[in-house]
Amino acid sequence: MANGRKTEIFFIVDGARLEAQACLLAPSLKQHLAAHQRTVAYVREDYRAALDPLTLDILMASDVELRDIPGTNGGHAPWAAPYPHGNKILAAACPRDCDISVFLDTDTILAAPVDFEAELGEAHIAACVSDYAASVGSDADWAAFYETFGLEPTTDRVRYNGGRRIVSYPYFNAGVVVFRERTDDGHPTQIGSDWLAAAIYFEREVQRDYARSNIDQFTLPILGYLRGAPVKALSQHMNFNIQGFGDADAIRQKIVHYHRLGVLWAHRTHGRQALERLVELHGTDAPEAFLDAFGAHAKRKRMKHHIEALRQTMVASGLAATAPRTAANP
Repeated sequence: MANGRKTEIFFIVDGARLEAQACLLAPSLKQHLAAHQRTVAYVREDYRAALDPLTLDILMASDVELRDIPGTNGGHAPWAAPYPHGNKILAAACPRDCDISVFLDTDTILAAPVDFEAELGEAHIAACVSDYAASVGSDADWAAFYETFGLEPTTDRVRYNGGRRIVSYPYFNAGVVVFRERTDDGHPTQIGSDWLAAAIYFEREVQRDYARSNIDQFTLPILGYLRGAPVKALSQHMNFNIQGFGDADAIRQKIVHYHRLGVLWAHRTHGRQALERLVELHGTDAPEAFLDAFGAHAKRKRMKHHIEALRQTMVASGLAATAPRTAANP
């Protein structure tokens, strides 16, 4: 991976819950990314001033660049109604000087190094098949979605990873999306802006009832067919849902998707490692600083066994509490 193509991994920081998650995601990225992989956090223009100082410290210490999502200073444009999930698509449409972009939901943890270029391969877009069929829509719904875009409904099908493992029209979890920013000869692919255009068109033109929060996931496979390059299905280790599949030690887990902080703290390995990375980055007082900043979202009671285990390890190692490392106290 040392000489891989320039890659930017990006996520969203918008609201205290996502800030708390970002304070766990960013240190994991710093630990595992290679020299050609860098990280960007996108924030709404109308939220930047509200970011907690701890979030800013953690992002800076993790070498994460903070960028505004253009056109988000109040209101919900370009959406017809408020659509927070759409911030990922707005960010995807922003220009980035890289060969490959990777969107991560903020409630993920990088558990190991990832060669995103190899995972993408020759494809233009790649994501993991959804785990479950909740709110996915019927075959008739999908046929209508495709017809709205002037497409023949695809004959391709996928099988969900969990539950009854239903076979469905292609449907992917948009919590991890890898896509090519430019071709081998340097031409921009415009995948991010095309995804945004497809999502806006879907919202405006689709007449059937659908789960509004899933516009991003409905349009991702359609985007692939509009571009003549279907979305590549990644292996489950690239978006491993510990809420649904628990430990599953037999399955590689490179990107962990926990959905709720209580689920992360319940995990015997990933919860502990997330706090360890935070302590390594920000000092032994970091868990308390995290609770002070994000107590309403942090699930304190579910964290306590990890905090106590860390404390015992530090005591056994003779480590005194250290001050958090910040811009003023590097």
